[in-house]
Amino acid sequence: MRAKLSVLSVLTLLSACATPYDTQELEAVRDYVIAAELKEVDEIRHRSQMNFRYVNDYFVTMPSRQGDYLVEFTRQCSELRRTDFTPEMVDVRDSTNTIRSRFDTIRGCRIGKIYEITDMQRREIHDLGDAPGEDVFLPDEEDSK
Repeated sequence: MRAKLSVLSVLTLLSACATPYDTQELEAVRDYVIAAELKEVDEIRHRSQMNFRYVNDYFVTMPSRQGDYLVEFTRQCSELRRTDFTPEMVDVRDSTNTIRSRFDTIRGCRIGKIYEITDMQRREIHDLGDAPGEDVFLPDEEDSK
């Protein structure tokens, strides 16, 4: 029994260490959505190739002609970080020019929600993962005299 408990404890610790993103960052993005009162939309229309920018394993931002969007997935989507393509990453779409929440996928991961965001909000969302003090101003030696 002790051996099983020890193995289970080790596996739990290893799985926690293997998490590629910070859960605080995930919660920070979810809190941002609520605090900024982002408007949820059902779809994004686009004419060119679809691009996205990785935020974490649950969120990406997407530019379009109409503006920027924050896309939330229904599950952790580690496929977003992959550089190689696998058959599981095939996207499901009814329309080539529309991405819909609850039905379509990006890299094989089902889209849960889509929010409209401004350019400033997009930058703020991407900055949420920066460590505090990462952009600290350090004066030159001349400034301190």
